[in-house]
Amino acid sequence: MHTEHVQRSYSFACLDCGHGWESTYEIDVSVDEHTRITATYHLDGRRVPSPLQSPRCPACESRKIRIMRPGRVATAHLHER
Repeated sequence: MHTEHVQRSYSFACLDCGHGWESTYEIDVSVDEHTRITATYHLDGRRVPSPLQSPRCPACESRKIRIMRPGRVATAHLHER
């Protein structure tokens, strides 16, 4: 089994309440002897589900979330000022 450790950042925006946030995940990607790939996500040192599957807004608990490349939330906040 081969395991690679990577970091990925994502920006999120809630389509219900407008809350935006960014998170950087530590991801362990493993490939077994049958070439099956598994990924284990960690945020702030604890294991979490993939942010790409059923994300939830931390402000209102909505599941209507737009996922974007990193930096999009910070850019939007700059334009609000």
